[in-house]
Amino acid sequence: DVRGRDLIIRVLRGRVLPGQVATFREQAHQTVNDARRHEGLIHAHVGRQAHSDGSEEVVFVSVWRDLEALYGWVGSTDLPDTPVLNSGRPDVFENFEVQHYETYESGEPGQGEAEPAAIAQVWASAGSAEVVDTGV
Repeated sequence: DVRGRDLIIRVLRGRVLPGQVATFREQAHQTVNDARRHEGLIHAHVGRQAHSDGSEEVVFVSVWRDLEALYGWVGSTDLPDTPVLNSGRPDVFENFEVQHYETYESGEPGQGEAEPAAIAQVWASAGSAEVVDTGV
């Protein structure tokens, strides 16, 4: 139960090079599967926006119970420099950035849970990216 806690939202955004899209999609599927097996994950999705040059703008949004759970999944406390999503292959990205947010909502009873409002805010700020469910 996450009520009474501030959740951590991790957002990785990047542009995948045209010749690396298939590789990235496989890595994204594996990463989401791994995250969903990790204790402390509340929610995870990968979205994409295809470009005419064959590249894709991607966003990976995950919501975590707390920083300790996120540190455990990432394997480091150096969160901004540990993308995880590219499985150690920075060559799939033209560029990427990782940001972390703490939810405003504490999930107190009667105020609604933090997850839906926090996720909606992140997706709204992500633009018109297509949501790609990895089927897991």
